[in-house]
Amino acid sequence: MSDVVRELFDEFQRDHETLGRGLHAIASALRAGDDGQAGAAARELNHTAGAHIAFEERHFYPELRKLLGNPEVEAFENDHARGVQAIARLATLQPSESLTAAQRDGLLQDVAAMQAHTDECGEHFGAIGRVPLSRQEAFLAALRQLRVQSPTWTSVAKQGHTQ
Repeated sequence: MSDVVRELFDEFQRDHETLGRGLHAIASALRAGDDGQAGAAARELNHTAGAHIAFEERHFYPELRKLLGNPEVEAFENDHARGVQAIARLATLQPSESLTAAQRDGLLQDVAAMQAHTDECGEHFGAIGRVPLSRQEAFLAALRQLRVQSPTWTSVAKQGHTQ
């Protein structure tokens, strides 16, 4: 494995760990009925996950689509859409606002779909090893540039990159 591939994989894996921890925090708060904490965790994840989500949707998924086909990548995009829906709803939750049990259940389902995505997506990252090294170098540069730009997940969705 080249140094570029290793760096890209390591950064991708760290991002998925961040996503996993953030989603777990949201789910735990929702299960405990702590809507305020769920909102705080969603606001944090909105900021910490944005660059990775933008990278996946703008750079990784088009390449992955060539390797795995449309149905698999469309499923990933649908998971992102469910995830950002939950993030957007919780991030705008007012301190005086309480969710109903049905709302919490719906948000938990969306978060669970994104958690499964986070677990599965890492497995498919190995497919990038079949991409030419020059493209992998471009991926690493793009991911790092997106980190500098620091978009939020919800802003990526508003730009039309989350399906």
